[in-house]
Amino acid sequence: MTDEEIFDSLCQNAIDFLNRALDELEAQPKYALIDFAAAVELVFKARLVLIGSMWVAVEPTEATPQKFEQGKLRTVGLELARKRIESLTDESIDSSAFKVFQAVARHRNRVVHFFHAGLNKRSQREAVAGEMYVAWYYLYKLLDGPWSKHFSRYSKSILDYGSRLQSITPFFNAVYQRLVKNADKSKSYKQCPVCNYASLDSAVGDRYQSAICQVCGYVEPSHKAIQQGEEDFVASCAACEGYQTVLATGFGFKCTECGESFAECKSCEYCNEHWVGVSDPEYGDYLSGCNYCDGALSRMMDD
Repeated sequence: MTDEEIFDSLCQNAIDFLNRALDELEAQPKYALIDFAAAVELVFKARLVLIGSMWVAVEPTEATPQKFEQGKLRTVGLELARKRIESLTDESIDSSAFKVFQAVARHRNRVVHFFHAGLNKRSQREAVAGEMYVAWYYLYKLLDGPWSKHFSRYSKSILDYGSRLQSITPFFNAVYQRLVKNADKSKSYKQCPVCNYASLDSAVGDRYQSAICQVCGYVEPSHKAIQQGEEDFVASCAACEGYQTVLATGFGFKCTECGESFAECKSCEYCNEHWVGVSDPEYGDYLSGCNYCDGALSRMMDD
């Protein structure tokens, strides 16, 4: 197997584990925890493979193609993966993020190697779910930020998962409770138009951003940005037929009218109107147009 093939296999496996964790979260939190922790570890291993597949092995000299294919290779855990990434590149993993990843891994280890009595209580299940949600928040920041160039071919799968997760109320609530509510600056935050939490930070120190939401990632452009032609992004929603009710978040797109979340946004080729929730692949093409225009075909017929 080539390094690229190993990388792709790890990424696909990680995405499978992430989605299965979400499927199992309510009915089988124990398995959701195991799957989610495995996914985080696989992402770190995938990043290591891009540096060199040998670094995924506990003993790099043992990393032969045959052992990779046979699954007989002893591979690194989360902490050793982080140490190698930071020592072999100029990248640094945020310590706050890594503590959350470690917490999920510790819970996983209790389940796999002994048992986790707390998961029998609803309050504990919710706490673990909260850790998973916050862990995704940080993992997404890695995949969409400093690691985006490495994982770009999986950007759609990453967005799809983020969109699916943010449609579940506890996701935003967990992020708000853990990261925002008691922050030193939280008293100055305003209500975010997307997630509705008091999490919109106006003191961003960026002349092109008036505010950014510390929960969902929504960015409000500044007047300077608008003057430069960078207008605030808005789209319309096919799910509820809301006109320009959709805003971009850090995890995709969300309708402020019906609350639905979406991973993708399309624009009409004729009038450039933005839409989400459109399943028809022909919708918004240059000839037929969209709900807000009749397309070029109508004009041609009039002529």
